[in-house]
Amino acid sequence: MKHLTDEQLAEWLAGESGEETRTHLRNCASCNAEAINMREGVLRYSMALRRQSALAQSAQLPGNFAPGKVLVWHRLRWVGAGVLAILLTAQTAWMMKPHTVPQITRPVANSQPNPQPNTQSGDQMSDDELLEAVNNDLSRDVPQALAPVSAITLARNQIAAETSKSNESSR
Repeated sequence: MKHLTDEQLAEWLAGESGEETRTHLRNCASCNAEAINMREGVLRYSMALRRQSALAQSAQLPGNFAPGKVLVWHRLRWVGAGVLAILLTAQTAWMMKPHTVPQITRPVANSQPNPQPNTQSGDQMSDDELLEAVNNDLSRDVPQALAPVSAITLARNQIAAETSKSNESSR
């Protein structure tokens, strides 16, 4: 006697088996026991899935989570964002504020000393004084802002020249 294949048993479980398969299951105790074991295994698997689904669904219900922790983290994020916004606003306001830079005038070797600005109308210079200041700036070899860099460069070049002379004399 030929026993049922796994495909035939799967068809029987799905309810799609033919009369020949059903007759064989009624007459063959071995195939009948295997079919019952398969059906019970599928039922156990189905019950386990339903149980796990119910547990997962109950874990998502509002009463099972700690709202205090979530609320604390939510508030901390908003406080952090607020502090950051305040800092950025303060920095922007400070940068937008007009800053007065004190003017330091140093005498230039090739030019006349700067005349004292006329303080008749506060900090404003007369046209002649402004023109004289511009001419003094233009007559400089190095712009006033780059004077420290120029001094450092000259000193570095002088040191390099002295070093190369001493290296040549030691040969």
